[in-house]
Amino acid sequence: MQIERRFQPWTWRVRLRHLDGWRGLVASFLAGMLAVLALAPYHIWPVWIVSLAVLLWRLDGARRGPKPLRGGFVTGLVFGMGYFLAGTFWVGFAFINRGPEFAALVPIALPLFAAMLAVFWGIAGAIYARFAQNTEWRVLSFAAIFALTEWLRSHIFSGLPWNLPAYTWSAGGAVSQSASWLGVYGLSFLTLLMFAAPAMLATRGLGPRRLLPALSGFALLCVLFFAGGLRLLSTTVPDVQDVRLRIAHSNITQAEKWGDDGEHVARDRYMSLTRQPGLDEVTHVLWPEGALPIYMLEDGQTLSRLGAALNDGPALIAGINRRARAGEEVVYHNSLAAMRFQGGELSVDALYDKVLLVPFGETIPMASLISAIGFDEFARLQFTPGPRAIVAEIPGLPPMMPLICYEAIFPHFWQSSSQRPEWFFNLSNDAWFGDTSGPRQHLVQSRYRSIEAGIPLVRSASRGFSGVVDPLGRMPVMIGPDQEGAFDVTLPRALAPTPYSLYGDLLFWLMVLGVFAGLAVQKLRFIKKQKTSQP
Repeated sequence: MQIERRFQPWTWRVRLRHLDGWRGLVASFLAGMLAVLALAPYHIWPVWIVSLAVLLWRLDGARRGPKPLRGGFVTGLVFGMGYFLAGTFWVGFAFINRGPEFAALVPIALPLFAAMLAVFWGIAGAIYARFAQNTEWRVLSFAAIFALTEWLRSHIFSGLPWNLPAYTWSAGGAVSQSASWLGVYGLSFLTLLMFAAPAMLATRGLGPRRLLPALSGFALLCVLFFAGGLRLLSTTVPDVQDVRLRIAHSNITQAEKWGDDGEHVARDRYMSLTRQPGLDEVTHVLWPEGALPIYMLEDGQTLSRLGAALNDGPALIAGINRRARAGEEVVYHNSLAAMRFQGGELSVDALYDKVLLVPFGETIPMASLISAIGFDEFARLQFTPGPRAIVAEIPGLPPMMPLICYEAIFPHFWQSSSQRPEWFFNLSNDAWFGDTSGPRQHLVQSRYRSIEAGIPLVRSASRGFSGVVDPLGRMPVMIGPDQEGAFDVTLPRALAPTPYSLYGDLLFWLMVLGVFAGLAVQKLRFIKKQKTSQP
């Protein structure tokens, strides 16, 4: 009998809830690391059931402890540290690729970066441990609180919506289609709810009621699969007529590009790809972010070679490094330029300066402090942001919104323009991060922008994943990091505006605030019942 009881689920729940000291911290940390297997490139989504059960049971232990706020914060923080260390370890490759002098920052930067993100999970854990009520439906408050702090993580202090729970679902699959209504924050709320609900099965003293959350979560998952599958089957996506794009996809490494003679190596590579056979049938050539390690609009040799190749032919849309004068100061931009060569003359049809810069990559927070501890050169590596998102009108193309690298992970960024684009161009340089999960996670997040908006996306990423994303998030053309060549593709048409593109995060807020309102009513009823029961 004792052997049988050892394997009863609530026995494990009690053990995890009451683990003291370092054992409890290790359990929370490992549960956070395990959850990363639910994200790209693995998408093993059932691991969330185990990870969130450990987190929820540990938070329930803190909730019953003498200091629930502190216990909940530490539990959430440690879980978040495991989740973000395992999910963003590839950031260290960017430091290593800058050179040996920057590699020394990795042991400091990675834990600090993970800790800054994990603080939000710590805050969520503290709020849950302090205010969650002892019913089987406390899983609703768990999902709402953590989804709300994920929204905050994505917006405050410039925001970083990386590895949201919604990205558990492979972009272009059935469940991912709900982002066209809910966005990634609403889908994150439902994901947390569905996968935390089975933890209630191990709650003693509730009788058959403990089945309700798990059954409801399973029913919700079935609804999302069915509705998303129906959307995929019932939607046709035609191509835009008279548009043919050439993606010049190079597997050039950062060492090659920035090494000796890197300017000539990179230029020769991209010119060769641009001039591949079939150029006369192409309307526009696409180069990735920072394709050449030079200021391209100032380089006569590059412009001369481009003019010879593209004169009275296709236009070039390329990521470039650009410098400009702002008063007496010279500023530097990470930019996109759309240019044509007609009659031997250069015409720049569109110019866009990246607005959202990567912290510690393109802009340096606390630059004076970093300089003071001996990393002067690192602290000087700064770009200046552009004024705002744009929708570019380029001859021969539907209106296009540029999303340079990091900008494609922000759902609110593409919504910041009053004009609706008909396609996104996401150009990136993923060579910084090597053959890791980073470029794969970036691809998934970029594809979700198409699902949210109903707008196709074309991607050109050096040593990343290039190709075409249709407005349902599917990739009819995918070019891998190790491939190299000129890939001629068509442009899918945009769909009608999705509910999410019209109403933004309204449904997310209605769900979260509805949960909080329900909890408040339940609390008031409990207080009233206590008062009426007193003599």
